[in-house]
Amino acid sequence: MGTYRPLFSITVEHAYFSGHSCKMLEFVPTSSSTAMLRNAGLLLKSSESGVAVYFDHGNIDILRLHAADNLTLTFKVFAKDPNFLRYTAPGAPPDQAILFFNNRAINRDDPDKQLLHGGATVAEDSWADMAVEPLASILDRKDLLIKPAFILQMNITADAQGLCSDKLDPAARKFFIRFGANQTFWNYYVLGELSKRAIYIADLDNAVQFKSIGNVTLPGQREALVLQSSVAIPMQEHSRYRLQLRESGNMGDKVLIKRLPNASVDQTFSEMINGKMENVSEIFVN
Repeated sequence: MGTYRPLFSITVEHAYFSGHSCKMLEFVPTSSSTAMLRNAGLLLKSSESGVAVYFDHGNIDILRLHAADNLTLTFKVFAKDPNFLRYTAPGAPPDQAILFFNNRAINRDDPDKQLLHGGATVAEDSWADMAVEPLASILDRKDLLIKPAFILQMNITADAQGLCSDKLDPAARKFFIRFGANQTFWNYYVLGELSKRAIYIADLDNAVQFKSIGNVTLPGQREALVLQSSVAIPMQEHSRYRLQLRESGNMGDKVLIKRLPNASVDQTFSEMINGKMENVSEIFVN
């Protein structure tokens, strides 16, 4: 890239994806930020899991002049996957709220990870009111129809420790946003004759247990036995649970289904469990 050097980079990590690389986001600079990028001679480059901005070292004095006059780059970040908020903790924001990150307060998780949120992963404290500044000036009517997954704002200062410094360590230019995966209780609905037998679910890796929570009547007057996980299970892009449906008998247990299907993101609902609203994934077994 010639004399261009990294000014800063943002990498998004996500526990849902294999390798934790979040591949479902698009970083869109606001119109004012697009003008700032051009006027300050900055280059914007998207990566598989984030975005990076580069500056022309030969024209660093121009960048410093802009930084001395409050250079702030703002990005609306959209999820390409409509299910993104289903598998992302802390889940869908409340009405009139959106996730908001900036580099004014850095959480140094380890020497090489500068997090743009307070905890080890994004939590409810990253929600911000859309009607309050700075979000009120960033968002427009179109964003109310297609809501960004989050807003990112990077402040570039001209002080000795800021991003315009020649002496800044490369690691200090790298910033991270780390999402945890939402968790769901898995409900297996066993229909037909199987529901009347002494069945249970066995995990070949002994990582999770299931219990019977009784029979229910589904639409169409179909009876089903519900087997529910004892704990909520983190969602994964490629779930590796090896679950079997077995039947207890006098002559020993028998395997009825060698490999049960795992939960799907698009079959997730809210349900009251132990007096609390929880995410529940429904899987139907005939």
